[in-house]
Amino acid sequence: MKQLIFILLTLVILSCENKNQNKVSTTLKTDDTVKVAKSKDIKNSKSSKKVALDFVKNKDLLDIILLLPDSAFPSWEWKLKERMKWYTEIKENNFYTDDTPDYFNQIYFEPYKAGFSIIDGFWSINIYKTAENSYVVITDDVVGDGNSINSYEVKSNVLKNYLDEKTLFSDYIQQLIRKETTENCDEAFQELNDPIFEFDFSSKDKIVIESSWYLTKENYENCLIGNAIVYNFNPKTKKFDVEKIYWKEKKEE
Repeated sequence: MKQLIFILLTLVILSCENKNQNKVSTTLKTDDTVKVAKSKDIKNSKSSKKVALDFVKNKDLLDIILLLPDSAFPSWEWKLKERMKWYTEIKENNFYTDDTPDYFNQIYFEPYKAGFSIIDGFWSINIYKTAENSYVVITDDVVGDGNSINSYEVKSNVLKNYLDEKTLFSDYIQQLIRKETTENCDEAFQELNDPIFEFDFSSKDKIVIESSWYLTKENYENCLIGNAIVYNFNPKTKKFDVEKIYWKEKKEE
């Protein structure tokens, strides 16, 4: 009889232990599931964001971005299908969802200009209204080894012409060359052919083109009349007129 009681007590104890273990296991699994769900929520919140953008206010520039050919994005891809989706979301909501802020990040967007950081580069678009109610459009794709400028004319929501950079800026390289000099400037002139110029589009209807750090007044004054040019947009000619050429102080990098 005592043996029977002992066996029954042992079975009861083992049964209780199994129940406790199952309870602990279930609790651990539930906690793990909650942690994973929270982790996914945090990850998703970091990987996407809503960017406010007034469609009516910026419609002209938004329309023009849709018209751009693939060649306007030489160092990255922004296909028309992707742009259409982006455009439609802005039109319907006055915002768009940025699913890849580490890759495509809006820095500024105004009625006449926009700029986006693209990984470690930068892409911008600027528009200039002409007397004929068309737009001169300039895109600048900046990467580590230089930049790529593309220019177009858009009228009545149709891309009309691919504009020539030299004509648009009256051949800015030639503008810097001193016409009369007493020394051999062949080497200095050759360096002007390298992709060493930066474009500043920060002011409306004005562009500043300047050379990189090594074209200094001290070293090139006898061959060049400056290392920077300020241009103003002329709505009648659809070109940029030289306002001034000057030496901008450069610090060695």
